[in-house]
Amino acid sequence: MFTDQRLTQAYNNAKVLLFDDHSKFIFFSDSHRGDDSVSDEFARNQNLFLHALDWYYNNGYTFVEAGDGDELWEYPKFKHIRIAHSDIFTNLKKFHDEKRLIILYGNHNIYLKRKQYVCKNYYHYYDEYKQEVVDLLAGLCPREALVLKHKKTGQEILVVHGHQGDAINDQFWFLSELLLRYFWKYMHVVGFHNPSSPARNLYKR
Repeated sequence: MFTDQRLTQAYNNAKVLLFDDHSKFIFFSDSHRGDDSVSDEFARNQNLFLHALDWYYNNGYTFVEAGDGDELWEYPKFKHIRIAHSDIFTNLKKFHDEKRLIILYGNHNIYLKRKQYVCKNYYHYYDEYKQEVVDLLAGLCPREALVLKHKKTGQEILVVHGHQGDAINDQFWFLSELLLRYFWKYMHVVGFHNPSSPARNLYKR
């Protein structure tokens, strides 16, 4: 029941984007970009992700990141993620500059719901090589949900990360964050996997 309420809330506050039969979108979710340490599970897929970004950018797609792009539970300092995967953010900036980037927040990057956090970490950064502050994703406005609405038919598609209503990942997300940051982060290094992960839960998938 609570899941219905949370999804309804997300729908009512969603960004609405009109589309037609010629619109092109690509959806990515749960990239979980880290700091390129041994516990960063995204690092091994970075090159593949880069090639995908290049292809979709060159072919006119709008890039929708549907939650948990950055692993802010495990790596709370975004600066370390940005530096570790600078090529990724350079490519995301290309989408952003052409208004073809939409970022939704999930549970692992829920901090993006706070405008102050986004302004401080995502708008600009200090380029140590150039010795100056440069733009990153200036003006970025992450949302919890996206509604794609067809211009002619009015048909709607609701896009969310999917954690809404799941108690441990929604209402009590801070407890899961502590477990991941101080326990599962180190268990990943030696090969153990979190059994509560949706990747291992057919119902959540």
